[in-house]
Amino acid sequence: FILTGDANLDPARGDGRGDAIAGLLSDPRLQDPLPDQTTVLWQNAGAMRVDYILPSADWTVMDAAVLPANPDASRHHLVWVDLSR
Repeated sequence: FILTGDANLDPARGDGRGDAIAGLLSDPRLQDPLPDQTTVLWQNAGAMRVDYILPSADWTVMDAAVLPANPDASRHHLVWVDLSR
């Protein structure tokens, strides 16, 4: 399985429940191919990680990256992960 989405929740910064996403990120059934990556730049709050692709631990991560945002489309950056089974 693969969990993907825009959680709008950073594990260390912001007003949200960072402990909730930190708990998900530390779950041994998942792997985090892009720890410490910025996925959005909010005007007032600054750089945060709020978008995630979290494959289950039994997948092999071949490559992963965060691409710059297209400011005409979204403040969120594109997150991608190349997986193998």
